[in-house]
Amino acid sequence: MSTDSPLTPERFVEQYGRYFNSKRIECIQNLDFLFVEGSAEGPYFYDSTGKQYLDMWCMGGTFSLGHRNPAVVSAAEAAMADEDFGSLFFFSEAKGELARRLADCTPGRLETTHPVVTGGEAIDLAIKVARGATKRTEILYADQAYHGCTGFALSMMAPGDMRDYAEPLVPDFTEVRYGDAEDIAAKISERTAAVVLEPVRTDADMAIPPAGYFSEVRRLCDEHGAKLVIDEVVCGMGRLGNLWGCEYWDVEPDMLVTAKGFSGGVYPMSALVTRPECLDFFGESPFRQISSFAWSNLGARVSTAALDETQRLLPGLATLGDQIEERLLALQKAHPTVLLDVRRAGMMFAMELPNVEIGLQFFDELFLRGVLIVPSSQRFDVMKLYPPLILESEQVDTFADRMEASLAALA
Repeated sequence: MSTDSPLTPERFVEQYGRYFNSKRIECIQNLDFLFVEGSAEGPYFYDSTGKQYLDMWCMGGTFSLGHRNPAVVSAAEAAMADEDFGSLFFFSEAKGELARRLADCTPGRLETTHPVVTGGEAIDLAIKVARGATKRTEILYADQAYHGCTGFALSMMAPGDMRDYAEPLVPDFTEVRYGDAEDIAAKISERTAAVVLEPVRTDADMAIPPAGYFSEVRRLCDEHGAKLVIDEVVCGMGRLGNLWGCEYWDVEPDMLVTAKGFSGGVYPMSALVTRPECLDFFGESPFRQISSFAWSNLGARVSTAALDETQRLLPGLATLGDQIEERLLALQKAHPTVLLDVRRAGMMFAMELPNVEIGLQFFDELFLRGVLIVPSSQRFDVMKLYPPLILESEQVDTFADRMEASLAALA
């Protein structure tokens, strides 16, 4: 990149805009959020002009270990020295070691790993496995959930712009109220193949279910022979203060889905981890579950390093989360008419603003001051924070100072 002529957003649209979805670019421009990447390091993004941004979004937790985490990058470089991608039908020490690590660190009888590439793909696979294992079709999912935009996953998206254009979707999906075990009890039946839930509802209002909710859902699934699928794409890999979000609620699912932070933002990797009996239906064909780019040898080395690094950071996350929460609550007290509510689960935070207009103004104010956050895709009056797990006190102070200035500008 020439320092004399940086690729500004305007120049990017002029030179390259026609090669992308112009409508999507226009939508992003309307949010004043057209960001052209330059580089990234630790908790910071740099745009193509060199401006620094403190990344408190981490692309939904993909960069939970920070950008270009040294331990994860080192593992990738070492793997590149003598390994290549490998084959979806071949096995290797790298793949075997990662699968063993997942069996060791996931709760209870979760033991069998199914390699995939993205979170949406892993969710789709979980639904197919649940239907195959139970010989049933109905899937219960939570209202305002976000499980991805692939085939089965999109059928669990709330009605609206995200899914309406693709109707009709896959049939036999039934919505339940998140956090309401009685609603699940009223709707679960001998037709139900699986109940699919996030440990915390990561989109919309970032709802946190009441104590005892997941233990009751587990009981209902056992009673009716349905599989409990926990979507850990965002809530796993340390985001809730435990390695896995289901540990936050002390519940063992039949299937666990991980992605995003699973590979430290260095390589596309995801996995579905199941109890062994979920595969009793499998049959004789090895082609039943395949994905061309699932679990390369390189990616397996990267994800193993990401697991190591996440587990190393876990003991300090409660203190770091307390620091962030303390600053957010002080800001809420100082600006109660603008910052209506602050919610926290581990290292995940939501900030509620009075309405969509003020929410987007707040989003823009922080962006102008060099802080990246993200609005809920379903509620633009709710801003979400997924701080990097490597954040230090001085960066918490920087974030709070810029939030104070942004709130003051709105007030």
